[in-house]
Amino acid sequence: RLSLRLSGQRPSPWHMVAPCLLASMGAFACWCTGGLETQLFTFLSLLGFDLMLGEIATQRGFTSAAAFALASMTRPEGLLFFGLGGLYRLFIMVTRERRFLPQRREWAWLGLFLVLFVPYFVWRWHYFGWLFPNTFYVKSSGGAGTSLLGWYYLRRFAEDYGAPLFILLALLGRPSRDDSQRRDLWRLTGLVWLAFAAYVVKVGGDFMGLYRFILPVIPLGAVVVQEALRHLAQRLRPMVGAPVLALGGLMLAAGFGAGSAKVSHTAITFIGADNGIDTPGYLKKYAEDRIPVGQWLGLHARPDDLMTVGGAGVIPYYSNIPAYDVFGLVDEHIAHDPHMNGSNRPGHQKWGSDAYMLSRKPTLITHKYCLPGPCGEKQAWQPAGYEWVDAKIPGRKPVTYSFLKRIDRAFGPFPAR
Repeated sequence: RLSLRLSGQRPSPWHMVAPCLLASMGAFACWCTGGLETQLFTFLSLLGFDLMLGEIATQRGFTSAAAFALASMTRPEGLLFFGLGGLYRLFIMVTRERRFLPQRREWAWLGLFLVLFVPYFVWRWHYFGWLFPNTFYVKSSGGAGTSLLGWYYLRRFAEDYGAPLFILLALLGRPSRDDSQRRDLWRLTGLVWLAFAAYVVKVGGDFMGLYRFILPVIPLGAVVVQEALRHLAQRLRPMVGAPVLALGGLMLAAGFGAGSAKVSHTAITFIGADNGIDTPGYLKKYAEDRIPVGQWLGLHARPDDLMTVGGAGVIPYYSNIPAYDVFGLVDEHIAHDPHMNGSNRPGHQKWGSDAYMLSRKPTLITHKYCLPGPCGEKQAWQPAGYEWVDAKIPGRKPVTYSFLKRIDRAFGPFPAR
């Protein structure tokens, strides 16, 4: 849509560059199937920017507000994108159209967003008691070293996917002064990228590898790179000829593809973390390892059981045991207590204290565990009313999984004492 509008609705082979660029990024492919809201949010945000750029070009319409409203319901950063869109509209209004008062279409743009988003926002605030989702408070809690984690996250993305080269290409291939539509795309993309980079630094990035957190702003950049390459090719063709340009384009594509493949291979095969950023290979292994654990716990669960977890997904899903996690993603108290900023995990600086995790008297404590087990310090938790137990999990290697159980509660083969 963006490419066609920029080209006056005339199809061109150049329009394949941005989609192919995205398709050749392992990061984009990975989080197409990651099971999270990433690609829904990316789609809605890009739709909003596309519609808004069309509204600016034609000086009519306001439906982009609906896409931004839906994006804001999907992730809080949608509000940031709506605000940036409004800021850019204001910039156009003052600098290009030489006026300082909004027109009816701008009021309609704001009104449509409010009509869609405010009822949802009020319902959510009334139901949960907080302005934003619980995970927002966890990820924006700050703490010592947060900005350094965010800078590292951005640096690794730039290194893995050659961001400096593409930024240079975008600068060299910037549109001419009379091409207002492409200049709008360049300026808006620059504004969004700078603001979102500052936001990533502020929250410390993310602990999931292959740059899930940055992906929503990648498609805008891909279209900018596509149009920059097209403009550069038009300028250079009379000087070097079409064959040389084609060879240069193939070399650039091959180099990016090879680099991206190397990044993907490392992400799949390296089972570990890079400065707190877990590779997708590790995340996959972690989840698969805990499926039989959750299934085993579910076989022995009772309706009034409660458990603590580290990762808040797989074990509760398969065990069907109510749970609260030590990072506070699904716990209101941890998310909002300023004293529980005890983790250096990117985007997960919260960490529930032992005193709080024990205060709810869970049947099981699984955020403390040992693989392959058994655990040392067998007596350390007995004063708090817990003991280490060594479960034999069929179908799992290693078969032994050790965790903490309340001494006064029976669970499966482990009796109360």
